[in-house]
Amino acid sequence: MSSHQKRSIDAIDDIYREAIKTPADEEQSAQEALSEDFLSGDVFSADGGAEGGYGQVIMQNLASHDPAWLGKEIAIAADRMRVTFKVRGGKPLSSYQLNHGLEQLGVSFGINWQAMTEAESRAASGWQGEIVVAVGQPAEARRRLFFPEAQRTLALDGSFVWIADGVQMDGASLRAALTGERLERLEAYGLMVKAVPAGAVLAKVEENPEAAPGTNVLGEIVDPINDPLPDFGENVRHDEAAGLYLARQYGYLVLEGNTMSVLPAIWIAPDRLSACYVNLTQMGTPVLPTAADLLRSLELAGVRANTIRRSLVEKLIERLAQGGVLSARTVKIAEAVPPRHGRDAQVSFKVDMGERAVSLREDGTVDLRTRQAVVMVEAGTLVAEKVTVSQGVDGADLFGNTLKAREGVERIMLIDETLRAEEQAERILYYAGKGGNVRFAGNRLTVADVFCLPGDADSRGGDLDRQEDILILGSVAAGVSVKSQGNIAIVGSVYSGAKVVAAGDISIGEGIVGVSTRVVALGNLQTVFVQEAEVIVKGDALIRSYLYNGVLRANGGITVLKMRGRKSGRIVGGLTCASQGIKVSSVGHPGHSGTVVAILPDPIYSGQLLKLEEEARNCRESIAKVARSLPFDNFDPAVIKRALLALPSEKRESVVKLLSVFNRLIKRQQNVETLRKEIGAKIASEQRGATIEIEQEIFAGCEVRFGEKKLLINQDMGPTTFSLQGGEIV
Repeated sequence: MSSHQKRSIDAIDDIYREAIKTPADEEQSAQEALSEDFLSGDVFSADGGAEGGYGQVIMQNLASHDPAWLGKEIAIAADRMRVTFKVRGGKPLSSYQLNHGLEQLGVSFGINWQAMTEAESRAASGWQGEIVVAVGQPAEARRRLFFPEAQRTLALDGSFVWIADGVQMDGASLRAALTGERLERLEAYGLMVKAVPAGAVLAKVEENPEAAPGTNVLGEIVDPINDPLPDFGENVRHDEAAGLYLARQYGYLVLEGNTMSVLPAIWIAPDRLSACYVNLTQMGTPVLPTAADLLRSLELAGVRANTIRRSLVEKLIERLAQGGVLSARTVKIAEAVPPRHGRDAQVSFKVDMGERAVSLREDGTVDLRTRQAVVMVEAGTLVAEKVTVSQGVDGADLFGNTLKAREGVERIMLIDETLRAEEQAERILYYAGKGGNVRFAGNRLTVADVFCLPGDADSRGGDLDRQEDILILGSVAAGVSVKSQGNIAIVGSVYSGAKVVAAGDISIGEGIVGVSTRVVALGNLQTVFVQEAEVIVKGDALIRSYLYNGVLRANGGITVLKMRGRKSGRIVGGLTCASQGIKVSSVGHPGHSGTVVAILPDPIYSGQLLKLEEEARNCRESIAKVARSLPFDNFDPAVIKRALLALPSEKRESVVKLLSVFNRLIKRQQNVETLRKEIGAKIASEQRGATIEIEQEIFAGCEVRFGEKKLLINQDMGPTTFSLQGGEIV
């Protein structure tokens, strides 16, 4: 059995024994505990084998000549200053027999005949136990150390342990608490600490040059004792002349191994933006800091005076001195001078661009979901105001290092001859240079020409197809087509069979009606309702009342507001599909099944995937065709090379050409697969972030879709939000 297996079995046995242990077992174990000699010294047993060295051989020889040694053990302490005799059983052993055994083991000094006689007497009555039978003469101390704040002891493994007020000091945890990255973890350490004032004596050294040596139980001379000097760490100085170790400043005593340190009772944030007084629970009578103590700790740490909150330090010390309890373990007593960041340029419109104020996206473009498609202004009208960018003012951290201020972000406004810019202090005003429609797209502001139709677009005036924006003060009648390379605003409705197409935004004051009606906006759309019509929107769609039996496909988001009438806020019947999200009050109706709300990928991505899938199929077919024309089945380079060398020269050239085509097809196939994965990842990311938010109810019979995943609603549900998680609709 290997040592690894043995350790594993022992571990299992330990677990078993621990599991079946009873209080009686624990008491018996305590009675059978061995002395330190048996734990850390040399133990020689008459019952053991002869594998323990020379001493064990001697014990075996003693037992072979005298059976009374069986069941007996002798332990010589690790420092050779004590011998312990243990009786486990067997016949009684006389003091003379024991002395003979000790002589054989080399024990010649400090033998206690009285103790050996007592062991003999006890053994005669069946006693089992241990007794010290020899003690050496300790050496006198040439150097002794005294620690007023804590006691230093030596553990069995040779490491130093520090005890103060009966509590073992945890220097490592205290250091971690005072130097950690986060203060909120302070309570987790559960620390009890010793605070010391500046100048406190941490250790005192006493020398005795005339110290006498000692003798161990083997008769060997033991040199005079020299207590090991401690190592001194942070904020501890050694006055050799006076034999003292002194604290340089007020702080918490940190004892780690043989090293003494004093850490100030302050915590400096890793980002150097703040410093806090750390009020830990102290052992015994608390030693409180003075204001001068904390100010000096900050000064010694390099904290600049202009960052120290002196008045707060004084109030803190006053409260501590009066016995006040702090509400928190930490109090911020120094703070960096923060930078004053520059002001970002901001654009605000001075004309009514919609029902709510226009908001800027992060890229500087205007959110058009709530603006009108056509906003008419007269020449000289104040259209917009831009608050200009400002420069930042640098700050400084606790140590005077520069904290760079963020410069203001510029918002570029591009204008043309249709606007006039007037610069004032910290702002620019933009005035319309002519009458027309205010347009703002990307970062370009302009006043566009507008074709204004004072009434309805009907069969009398015919179809409209204009380059400029179109404003229709009436409705679009049945069967009429209206197209614009800009925006279209319709005050009334779009009726059955009409076609409305805009390269920009479309705003409709009433609704869109009719099975054969089609509205296409390559920008954003807003209308009051859609009923049995087909609507395509490249951007966002805002419906102010309801959708009924229509088809609405938006590549952005779809919002149905609850603003007008009892039908308001509803989607009933038809297909409502977005790529980025849907928000609505109610979906479906008890008497109308088949309502579908869906999140589908960007149609551009879907089209790209279809093309790539077709190309991947062509690649596979071509690769298979070329592979059948090659004179080998194994495409390992070494196999191909041998096959080419074996071919006649006239055939080799054509095969090489086929191989070249084959390689190009393989690479193209790999590229296609990479592109498919990239587009698939984009689609998955979009779908993970999209939700269908229903604020009031969704009725049984409705269908929720995310891509290819479908969820049929089997019972009426209240407010809920659907999303795609782990490939399933939840």
